[in-house]
Amino acid sequence: MSWANPIVTRLAASDLCVDDYCGGVLICSWPMPTQVLEAYTAFAGRLKAELPAEAYVYPARTLHCTVLTLRAFTAGPLDAEARQSLVAAWSPVLAAARADPAWPTGEFRLRMGAPTLEGAAGIFRYEDCDNAIEKMRVCLHAAILAAGGRPAVGGGDRSQAKPIPSFSRPGDPAPHLPDIVHSTAVRWAGDPADQDAAHAAFKRAAAAWEPIDITVNKGCRAVLESTPFMHMPSDDPETTSKHAFWSSD
Repeated sequence: MSWANPIVTRLAASDLCVDDYCGGVLICSWPMPTQVLEAYTAFAGRLKAELPAEAYVYPARTLHCTVLTLRAFTAGPLDAEARQSLVAAWSPVLAAARADPAWPTGEFRLRMGAPTLEGAAGIFRYEDCDNAIEKMRVCLHAAILAAGGRPAVGGGDRSQAKPIPSFSRPGDPAPHLPDIVHSTAVRWAGDPADQDAAHAAFKRAAAAWEPIDITVNKGCRAVLESTPFMHMPSDDPETTSKHAFWSSD
């Protein structure tokens, strides 16, 4: 099976595909805390030394955890009017989920485990220590159903999933609720000559990783993903405020 992704090929060539795509995601821990950024930067250096040249290692600033995908960026671009429509349609749905008494409030904890190469992507999985993200997803699922949509969940059957009617474009995918908590670290600009060797190299680089406990104290933000795989600068307040349109805080 091919691991290469043409969008990643562009990213690896420093082409950020700005406005060629636009998605909507509800995320937390973007940017990551300093201790994560420092540990990840060292890990990224080991990955670049160990992995074949076709590997694309994500910059530290892209790391985040997705709670809900409102609209996958792979559905294509949105003009300014369509972006406004997405914001107008989804903001009350998110607010309804946030108003659910079951929505967790205050700080919550995640534990960032050792990275693994799973098919075409190298990822970190997190332990949802307080079940906060799971609770958010239950509230979001209910709010999407109340709004007339039906989210896809995890990697299961998506045939019955559908977008919310207030923001539905022909061919658009349904919203998606992941069933894991993760951050992506590696994708592929081209296919490695030996996938087994790539797995072994990733495992060597990951061997020194120590789990990191993270406290998320700023809730979740809904973001317009105008650059694929969240490659918008997260360390620039002007950029983050431009893309973020809703906050659970």
